[in-house]
Amino acid sequence: MQLITDIPLLDITYEISVEAISTMVVFLSCQLFHKEVLRQSISHKYLMQGPCLPYTSKLVKTLLYNFIRQEKPPPPGAHVFSQQSDGGGLLYGLASGVANSKGRLMASFMPRIVRE
Repeated sequence: MQLITDIPLLDITYEISVEAISTMVVFLSCQLFHKEVLRQSISHKYLMQGPCLPYTSKLVKTLLYNFIRQEKPPPPGAHVFSQQSDGGGLLYGLASGVANSKGRLMASFMPRIVRE
């Protein structure tokens, strides 16, 4: 939540803000599939009763302010991380990069193991 409220919306922080908001939407989306208000869900308790309680009004203010400003996304050259053509997010890109490097590392050891 502090990623959204405390980090200013700049070209280099735009993607991180989008990922933080997307993650929050995913956590709160369980409410979409229930007719009654879910006051017992973990995400609701964390946001409305837990350590995030002092930040909720600032979060609403920041989200409304950013919505009213209607900031355009930064140009493609301003991105810190390379763009994913498969539609994955920032965390997906980082995880796939780690998995690819582990795969290359294991592949470099495989010929030695097979020869021995």
